[in-house]
Amino acid sequence: LTRSATRMYAVELYFAAPFEQYVRELWKGLNDEGLTSNMDEIKFNRPHVSLSVYSQLPDAESVIQRLVAYFQNVSSIEMKFASLAAFPTTGTLFMNPCVTRELIDLHTQYHDAFQDLHEYASMYYIPGNWNPHCTLAVQLSPDQLMEAMKFCYGRFSPQITTVTEAGLVKLEFDQNHKCVSSTPMEIIRLV
Repeated sequence: LTRSATRMYAVELYFAAPFEQYVRELWKGLNDEGLTSNMDEIKFNRPHVSLSVYSQLPDAESVIQRLVAYFQNVSSIEMKFASLAAFPTTGTLFMNPCVTRELIDLHTQYHDAFQDLHEYASMYYIPGNWNPHCTLAVQLSPDQLMEAMKFCYGRFSPQITTVTEAGLVKLEFDQNHKCVSSTPMEIIRLV
């Protein structure tokens, strides 16, 4: 996120209802314990794995049409979340899925199909740099991160879920660079 960015866009993968509920319960528990940046308070936010994050979209309507056409031919895949991890430099706690050939292929094929948007993509989401994850908390201090990890560890069990949808969202940030909204622009059911 650049210092001046107040809006970004993300292409996200969404899950079957039981896994989504499991993540929401962790978000709520972290919030109730005062250990999080309130993932559950981000307007319209859903548990997800991001395929890409963009600083801008030059023609959003055209991108939406292309996404709909693209994802109508993408099959749902299974994901297994078997571990908790963190990005210490950003204070982010997350669950990461087992990286399967199917998941890497889905990510690579998406980026191949939308190569023209590469110049707007965050370097952390391009092939070769991508660390797929489902965020539980962000912008935690080191002490909060350790406490949040401890909290989630006590409630963690490996989860297997299905990716059921893909979507394009508009992310909006406040003056402190905290995400306040993840507004859906388009949601596509996978086959």
